[in-house]
Amino acid sequence: MLNSLLSIFDKDLVGLYRDDGLAMVRNLSGPEVERKRKEVIKLFKENGLSITIEANLKTVNFLDVELDLNSNKYRPYRKPDNIPIYVNCKSNHPSTILKQLPKAISKRISDISSDENVFQASIPTYAEALQKSGFNERLIYKDKNPDNNTGVKKSRKRKIIWFNPPYCMSVKTNVGKIFLQLIKKHFPKGNLLNKIFNKNTVKISYSCMGNIASIISGHNKNILETKEEEVWGCNCRTKESCPIENKCLTPKIVYRADVVNNTNDEQKFYLRVSETPFKERFRNHTKEFKNVRYRNSTELSKYVWKLKDDDITPIISWSIVAKVYSKTKVNYCKLCLTEKLHIINNINDNRLLNKKNELVNSCRHRNKLLLKSLKLNRRNDAMD
Repeated sequence: MLNSLLSIFDKDLVGLYRDDGLAMVRNLSGPEVERKRKEVIKLFKENGLSITIEANLKTVNFLDVELDLNSNKYRPYRKPDNIPIYVNCKSNHPSTILKQLPKAISKRISDISSDENVFQASIPTYAEALQKSGFNERLIYKDKNPDNNTGVKKSRKRKIIWFNPPYCMSVKTNVGKIFLQLIKKHFPKGNLLNKIFNKNTVKISYSCMGNIASIISGHNKNILETKEEEVWGCNCRTKESCPIENKCLTPKIVYRADVVNNTNDEQKFYLRVSETPFKERFRNHTKEFKNVRYRNSTELSKYVWKLKDDDITPIISWSIVAKVYSKTKVNYCKLCLTEKLHIINNINDNRLLNKKNELVNSCRHRNKLLLKSLKLNRRNDAMD
């Protein structure tokens, strides 16, 4: 939507965050501003959305900032009944979070204050909330003038793998230190996976534990809900020809393909996931084995075509390694994690066809949860 709005407003004069938007126009008369307002409403309607717009304003509240064109100043904004509440200084949170909380609040209020006078006039509410939470630190204005700040050298971005153990004050063991020692022990220099798992690519960051309400709710849900394992069948016309023991319709699995050739009995195996029923993945593999243009689609198809080039007939058998019942989330996919776990467990096996760089591949199942996919599906439904 923001990209579409650029056809109506200049790039640097429009912003959109969830259900709040702000746009600025210059040197336009009242009727011209009204026409732009109608264009935006029409644009949103074309995308199945509705919008309310107030035009010809000199002072606006956008998110947590109040912008005043008359005085050319901006200041923090909160709704009258919205009182800030912060976690208590003695709460069960990682110490780094508690230490950085006053600094983070000072920085945020400084960023949305046009000058130090505005900052000093705005901090009493936040300072009182901090004091009620047990913090004694003062809120200090952070100068936004780049000439007064020391420059920070830009460092190249690395592909970081984060380990996020839950933090609890009652745990005395230094989990982070032990974890990094294990990384150093099991992936030393010279190891096949050292380039992926080392102190520069694996970092630790503690996560907060759930509150009492969420813990009780989750506990009750596990006890009261009965979990019955779904039984998936087979729709093959000839049951004896089913590739995976009359379970070819089973979705959300990690499966294994064992390849044996009829010449020297060399054995290889390949691990992969299938979010859809396995039979759909099986059809794709069959297509890759028959059409030469798909020979480089997967490591399995590469190996099969290599045998065919040597006039060797491969014999492939299929099996289910693991079933996954968890739903895919935007930041967490148990299906992909289970696949990577089984690849890691077999990484030193010379028969494995999977490459080690598959361990750092991003999840391909979460794309359907992104806004662009939901929007595309809505358009396809409308066309149908």
